[in-house]
Amino acid sequence: MLSSAIRALDALDLLDAQGGSDRLDTGYVRVAWRALAGVGWLDEKTLEWTEEGRAAQRHRERYAAGGRFLARFTDNAPDSWEHPWDPATEAAFSDLLRAHEHWRAAADPADMVTMHLDGVLAVPALLSLRGSGRLRRPEGDAARLLAMIGWLDGEGAWTPLGLAGLKMVDHLGMVGSYLPMLARLEDLCRGDLLVRPGDGEWHCQRRLNVEASAAAHRRYFAEADPVFAEILGRDPRPSFIADMGCGDGSWLAHLHNLFGDSVRYVGIDASSVALDSARAVLEAAGVRDPLLLLGDISDPDALAGQLAAHGLAIEDGLHIRAFIDHDRTYLGGEPRDDVPGWSSAAYVGPDGRALSAAEMESDLVAHFQRWVPHVGRHGLVILEGHCVPPHVTRRHLGALHSVAFDAYHGLSHQYPMEYPAFTRCLRLAGLQPVSHLERRYPTTRPFVAVSLNRLMPVQPPPPRISTERRDTWRPTPDIDLTDGESLHRLLYTDGDLAHPRSWSSGATGIVVRDTLRAIEARIESVRPGETVRVLDYGAGTGLASIELIKACVSHGVEQRLADRGAAFELHLVDIPTTWFAKGYELLGENPWTRFHALRVDGAFRPLIEVMGGEQVDVVMANMVFHLLTDDAMRHAVDSIADVLSPGGLLSFSSPDLGPTGPYALLFHDSNRLLRQYWLAALDSPAPHALAPVLGEAVARVRPGVREAAQRRADKRILPVPQTRSSVSAALAPRFRGVVEERTYEILAEESLMTALVPANQAEYLSEIDDQGLREAVIHHLMRERVLPELMNGPAGTALGLNIEWTIGRCRRIR
Repeated sequence: MLSSAIRALDALDLLDAQGGSDRLDTGYVRVAWRALAGVGWLDEKTLEWTEEGRAAQRHRERYAAGGRFLARFTDNAPDSWEHPWDPATEAAFSDLLRAHEHWRAAADPADMVTMHLDGVLAVPALLSLRGSGRLRRPEGDAARLLAMIGWLDGEGAWTPLGLAGLKMVDHLGMVGSYLPMLARLEDLCRGDLLVRPGDGEWHCQRRLNVEASAAAHRRYFAEADPVFAEILGRDPRPSFIADMGCGDGSWLAHLHNLFGDSVRYVGIDASSVALDSARAVLEAAGVRDPLLLLGDISDPDALAGQLAAHGLAIEDGLHIRAFIDHDRTYLGGEPRDDVPGWSSAAYVGPDGRALSAAEMESDLVAHFQRWVPHVGRHGLVILEGHCVPPHVTRRHLGALHSVAFDAYHGLSHQYPMEYPAFTRCLRLAGLQPVSHLERRYPTTRPFVAVSLNRLMPVQPPPPRISTERRDTWRPTPDIDLTDGESLHRLLYTDGDLAHPRSWSSGATGIVVRDTLRAIEARIESVRPGETVRVLDYGAGTGLASIELIKACVSHGVEQRLADRGAAFELHLVDIPTTWFAKGYELLGENPWTRFHALRVDGAFRPLIEVMGGEQVDVVMANMVFHLLTDDAMRHAVDSIADVLSPGGLLSFSSPDLGPTGPYALLFHDSNRLLRQYWLAALDSPAPHALAPVLGEAVARVRPGVREAAQRRADKRILPVPQTRSSVSAALAPRFRGVVEERTYEILAEESLMTALVPANQAEYLSEIDDQGLREAVIHHLMRERVLPELMNGPAGTALGLNIEWTIGRCRRIR
């Protein structure tokens, strides 16, 4: 990708123009510049060369020579890689290899430039060996190349590194399939040529692309199995599964292996080549009567008509797709005012001009709005690839393929975007992810390259049902809910219960998933007259309970229990605060909920006492354990174990248990750094030199409050975070289970919201009496110091910070 970009930009005399030439600013040029920014060679804002870029420029001619060799691969015929190269290509390869061997003898084999130039030779050589059936026994120049990069030993046998590399050769077909397009990148950048998807696909070798896609997607197909098991495991079942952009049919064949002929399988693709492959794959898999249709993901209304012609109603099917929503046709229109404009990718319009983030996000909203009327019954299951901004990509080179992925998608008029922007557009379109089914990949890096979601149209909230309450605690009518409302809006976008914020919904979704599975298991064994009970420990404003209620409603838990003569109860337990009062406002009229105070008259009560002696089947502890000291944690474990029935489940999550991995922070690390900067201002030898808002705040601090304020701050947020090992040690005497770590992005604006929650700020910066001044200090320090420092570190994401969560599921020892 880089060699092709450098060849084209060099030929256009742009490499020395700092990329800012007004005379040539097509969308294709912007994609090429962004690829160079992704490896850290250019500053993506100024397009000026970095120190690394100036060092790479010394090898410009080697990159360009590689690009000129790659420009030979213009054939996009389905069998183009099945034949040995012609003599001229063989000779060009031999000359390039000989020059590379000479240069490489004195180069560092682990240097990124060396690996780039190795790849220029290796990708086409390996694809040729693969296509012509010579991969296992390479000879001649190809064998010399593979020996040079360490894949073959001196005897011509595959090394361990080579055997590992062989497993990845199919994946090289992704970028390899776009070599016809890269060969003409100069013409594209100049504006003399356009990629027009669907008019013969001169730019892509589709068979190679389909085969590489199947190889790349196989892992995700398998990991989506629990989503389908949940959907097809209960009534009403979809009558068919329709895979839009089905490629070679691998996903449908995989699903047929799981569910047999209990549903019909429909494959839709814009490529007849793909459908031919799908027909063969599905026939080999034994799929009975598959329906294969030419179709466009951008036109679900047309698909509805096609399905109706075959006796199928579009709303009766489960609609799935893998890595295809970014390959829709751009239809344009006026940009919306409410899209976030977060995407950093370079997008190319149908006429070759650069598209803005607002234009692209508006188009994605409109795209999903066209699908909403058709998927209300069973929803959408979507695997999607996402771009990663250059400032994040360059920190993780070798661990992601975004430099190539973002570039060949951008050049071919495809439109992936960052995950936060993608999910915000889903919300604007009227779709909501089922949070307990969400998956993000990778699980511990500060970016999302791939996501899996089941999406459903936003449903109106169920009507509030006034029932005779059986709570043992209720808030007083005059309680001020301002603080609880602030926390609620930190957990739900605009306070809308349909849209939990992404920073907390992923981990909470896992807690809900495990709880739901335990409830499902109890339904199978429950006897008439019994009650299935879940306890939400430290419920706060009710996040975990709200999400669990959604899942229980969609799974018909209440009716299924009623059919067995049983009932369901959800008990929320917490210290009486305005946060808990807000939870009561949200859930106090739900017939399943019961509210209880954990502390009465200043004393904590055992949970078995709170429950009036009744045991529960599951305890959820969502975002609680990091708040507890070692002694408090041991007491909590005993209390939870005593209230759980033998073998009962404890499902918990915490965003502030250390230590973190190398690419993550803890939830309160930004707050801890905020306090450090505030204390530094208090201790400043030159308060007159502070920013005005800090100087004013320091001047107004009353003498003698420092020690008491520090105690309050340390009580609010532990200065040294608890560890997952200490939590595990506390659990060990009473529980057995597993603990895992995952990371989720918290947006910069959400980190600021966290610091501004009234109860948090009043306790954490209590030296500042005036709330308005305190908030001004928080705004200043977070925006000017804390967030820039952390976002420029290894945990920085596209729009915020990568937060590490500890998630556990444990069974009470019988």
